[in-house]
Amino acid sequence: MPKNSQKKKKTKRKGEVSLENQYLKEVMSHYQDWTDDMKIRLTRKNGWNDVTDAFWGKLPDDWPYITRIVDPRVRTTIIEKNARLLNSKLRGKLVPREGADAVSAAINNAVLDFQWDAANKGGSMLTKLAICDQDARLYGSKFVLVPWVEEKDEDGNVTFAGNEMKPLDIRDCGVDFSATHIRDAKWFQLREWVFVEDMEKELDADGNPMWKNMDKLKSSLHDLHRQSRRDTEWHSRIKQLKNLQDRVGTDVAFPVIERVTEFREDKWITFSPETNIIFKVSDNPYDHGKIPVSQLRYYPLQDDALGESEVESVLPLWKAIQAILCSYMDEVILKMRPPLKVIEGAARVETLVRDPDAQWLMNSPDAVTEVESRGDSVRYFQTTYPALVSAFNVAMGDLSQGISNIDSTKTEKTATEIRQVAQQQNTRDEKNQTDLADFLKDIMMMWLANNKQFLFRDPDKSEFVLKIVGQDNYNVLKQAGLDDMEVTPEAMEEISAIIESSGGDMTDGDLNELLEAAKTPKFPIEDEDGGYKPKMKVSENGNVADIVIVPEDMSGFFDYVPDVKSMALGAGEELSLARQRAMQSFTSPVILETLAQEGWRPKFKEIISSDLESSGLSGAERFFEKIEGGMNVQPQQGGAIARGVSASGGSPQTPQVGGVSELPSATPQTGPNQQMGQPV
Repeated sequence: MPKNSQKKKKTKRKGEVSLENQYLKEVMSHYQDWTDDMKIRLTRKNGWNDVTDAFWGKLPDDWPYITRIVDPRVRTTIIEKNARLLNSKLRGKLVPREGADAVSAAINNAVLDFQWDAANKGGSMLTKLAICDQDARLYGSKFVLVPWVEEKDEDGNVTFAGNEMKPLDIRDCGVDFSATHIRDAKWFQLREWVFVEDMEKELDADGNPMWKNMDKLKSSLHDLHRQSRRDTEWHSRIKQLKNLQDRVGTDVAFPVIERVTEFREDKWITFSPETNIIFKVSDNPYDHGKIPVSQLRYYPLQDDALGESEVESVLPLWKAIQAILCSYMDEVILKMRPPLKVIEGAARVETLVRDPDAQWLMNSPDAVTEVESRGDSVRYFQTTYPALVSAFNVAMGDLSQGISNIDSTKTEKTATEIRQVAQQQNTRDEKNQTDLADFLKDIMMMWLANNKQFLFRDPDKSEFVLKIVGQDNYNVLKQAGLDDMEVTPEAMEEISAIIESSGGDMTDGDLNELLEAAKTPKFPIEDEDGGYKPKMKVSENGNVADIVIVPEDMSGFFDYVPDVKSMALGAGEELSLARQRAMQSFTSPVILETLAQEGWRPKFKEIISSDLESSGLSGAERFFEKIEGGMNVQPQQGGAIARGVSASGGSPQTPQVGGVSELPSATPQTGPNQQMGQPV
């Protein structure tokens, strides 16, 4: 090798080292600042530890009352809100924008729906969203990692490839201090506690080791004679409440390292803050150019990107409720078993035992008397406790009891109060649904961008088959005509030429054979033999379909509209009631006649099938049987029903074959009721 080449190589290496040192200086500065802030957030008064204590019903150690019972109102409120908002699967839709159409939007929507069900690492998507909702209410924000995941077997074959969503521990997340939200942040740091053994096994897309400087890392750990322990950075409050020890990083056989990744829009930097080692500096691998992290936040604050905890502001009320409850119980106990006043020397103290058969030895009946308490806690409990509970519920936007012009100790409520309570609860829930919709839209848009980038990254992969099971997705794709066969105008011209050349000596049966042979898929996909197949193949029972996805389906721009109300409690019942109202409307002769005049008719079968599916009867298509002969039943004017007669009382509608309504006749017709396929 020439000397000048060696010199250039050494200069380049020095430049890389210098750049890595600059990156290390930057990321370590970020790391030190946000970890310091995190420890303050944990331990300050009414901070994350106090919020966790309230959720778990842990009273302070210096509690001034003998009784230590807890009204778990924080936990109950959070769980009930969680159940109201996240009770069923998300139903969303893609809206086509520039370079896209309704068919491609329906196809991409089916892919996202499939990936929603497949993203089950760490629990189903609904379970992970419930975790996000709970933590966002407790700690202000919840961050989730939105990666594209590929898993391979020992032979290097891809066993799974798709989008995922991973909830992150708020104590291991640091965000740009000048940002107001993750979407305008310059950087985001994620701390992980990973096994050194796993890092050594990880390979990149080219089969090379993913992390460098592993030898340097192991040497540093050996010199330090220890490994990274999580409890040196923060203590797990939940484990402390259960009297358990946080043992992450204590396994001698499998050492753990604290690994931090700083995500920027253009760069990813992975390093070890304990050993000052950079493992990897790489460009952002995602074409969407975003930090692959989404943030759920219900109550934003201008000066804090993490927002406001829903629980922190009500902690004083929560403690007041516990104080009233415990003082009341202390007073009840004193009433049931009051202290005794004993005249010194007039009674034998060792015999003073509260037992039915006990014998108290004393010199006179007045030697022992019970202490009489004032009973203030008992007297004011009926007014104070409901007022505090009502104030707590108002602050949490939940059901409010006790605030009305009726007696607060009564359980009856007026109709006006019930409506106001429901309106207050729904108002807070709808506000939360709006924030949840923004969160899910951010995730789905990154999923969509990842599909465009990675779904057909393998050049040998030109298509893949997706099974459509859900009734809604099936109906949308079926209505788009992805399985339709049609006769093109060019084929019709050829058929007309054949009929003319035969001199009219051709039966309708021969014509039908020509039409069937001339049919081609409306949305053709080239098969292995060089021919064409329909884009969607429907099963025999008509409720399951296989759709072929090709790279062209991923093109164009879309906007995702999440229907978060479909996830709320009672959404299924509301949808079922809407379908029932639709059925009642469609049975009206006036509505049927009006639709028929405009050239439309309701699809009763699809409405009934959807209603059965939403009621829990999977495979609703099995409840329907097609009538042999294809009886054509349509409404007649005045509400009458006639076969083969239009609503206006005219002649039967012309049957369509492959989307062509006008066909050349092979034989002369003798009357208006002459049917195709019946020779004269």
